Amino acid sequence: MIAVSILVPAAVAILILALREEKAPVTWFSRNAWLSIGATLVSLFACFVIVAGFHPSTAAPQFYEVWWNGGQSGFSLTFALDGISLPLFVTTAFLFFIAVVFSLGVFKEQGILQSKIYWGMLLLLESTILGVFAAWNLILFYAFWELFLVPVVYLVWRFGLEERKRAAMQFFLYTFLSSVFMLAAFAAFVYYTPRIGVDFNIRQNIAQDTQLLSYGNQKLVLIFLMLAFLAKMPVLPFHSWLPLTHTQAPIGTLLLSGIILKLGSYGVLRFVTPNMQSALIEWRPSLIVLGLLSMFYGAFAAYRQKSFRYVIAYSSLSHMGLLFAGAITAHEYAITGSIIQNVGHSLTNALLFVLVCMPMVRNKSDEFGAMRAPKSFVYWAALVIAVFSAIGVPGTIGFVGEFFILFGFSYYSWPITIFAVLTIVISAAYMLRLFHKVRATERDVSWRPNTAERVCLVLLSATIIWFGVAPSALGDIGRTAAKTSLAAPANPIPQGSVQQ
Repeated sequence: MIAVSILVPAAVAILILALREEKAPVTWFSRNAWLSIGATLVSLFACFVIVAGFHPSTAAPQFYEVWWNGGQSGFSLTFALDGISLPLFVTTAFLFFIAVVFSLGVFKEQGILQSKIYWGMLLLLESTILGVFAAWNLILFYAFWELFLVPVVYLVWRFGLEERKRAAMQFFLYTFLSSVFMLAAFAAFVYYTPRIGVDFNIRQNIAQDTQLLSYGNQKLVLIFLMLAFLAKMPVLPFHSWLPLTHTQAPIGTLLLSGIILKLGSYGVLRFVTPNMQSALIEWRPSLIVLGLLSMFYGAFAAYRQKSFRYVIAYSSLSHMGLLFAGAITAHEYAITGSIIQNVGHSLTNALLFVLVCMPMVRNKSDEFGAMRAPKSFVYWAALVIAVFSAIGVPGTIGFVGEFFILFGFSYYSWPITIFAVLTIVISAAYMLRLFHKVRATERDVSWRPNTAERVCLVLLSATIIWFGVAPSALGDIGRTAAKTSLAAPANPIPQGSVQQ
């Protein structure tokens, strides 16, 4: 099933790129759009089959697939899913289905010629991101991590808004340069950790093996991993690419905040949380403070913005700071909350982007003074749900993730918990301000959401409410993964010790 989820979008992308360009403006019966919708639906259906057969109480990776084995080279096309990767794998498939449906609605409203390259690159992006989350081989993981840059940079460069080229270049430089540090950290893992050096396969917990590194090397590897993943999440001070790239991305994609930021948080949960607990004993307080400062700065900056999209961008910085702090806190509830928050933030921000892009397509502006929302019950109901989830109101998935993270903080430090709660209060202030600004402008009675837009609003809103009301399945998966991440004891090596 993993093969179906990854290969079908890639195969359809190649088919679309091989076909002739469509000549007529987009209609509801666009060939490329429906091929894309079909591909994402097949991928999503395969994910539902995986979820149906997944055992939440099992810590070991499941649905293990080996497409090709390179023998003594150590490289293999090996895929698997566990409690860390499965939620993001399924969320990715779901949001790409939303993205292609919404893109059809956007192109229909704009009445423009659709490019086959747009649909092809969008599907290739889905395939590569799914590959990142499912890869169970270090070389394969790194290959997908680098490959995803090709479609996303091309989409922003060609189909973004006014400053798209500068945004694409910034994103490329930050991501590509940070990947060099990740490669160096992986090289250290392979060199010093015998089990990984045999076949390069990812292990759920190699904390015991990392004791073979000297204490200085452990800290160096931790720094390299932090530089690689914090630039992608991002967390202060590695965030300068975020506002521009968020606001210049193609209107129909919805994916920068929804999925791409989660590559960084997934890297932290996959490689740092389970494997670097020894080095984190000394560095954890400083890193948690960094996450909370990022949370505070993002919330304060979001409150000062005059644009809907900039509020979303800086709110992402704030939420990812909280998620990061929870991921490196040595408590299973905080780690569980981070896994849930990965999904919650993806769904909430995707819904917010749908809500802001709809008026942008018609009125060409998301400034609070000029943006005019439609007189539509579906639109306003979805906006209320999105704002409530971003704030963390009970009954939404945003509440579940934040509650678990704060509950985990309470076992670590009450001052940190109180500071995090106060920062969440600021988050409530800027989201309520956003709602007030949108509501204060006159309604635009000249348009209503089209069919594709309503489908996206309803599906995203229903999913946010569903996981808020019944979070047990996601919580069980996350808690099992959190226990596994903390399974091996963290015994710091005294400074000055030598490698064994």
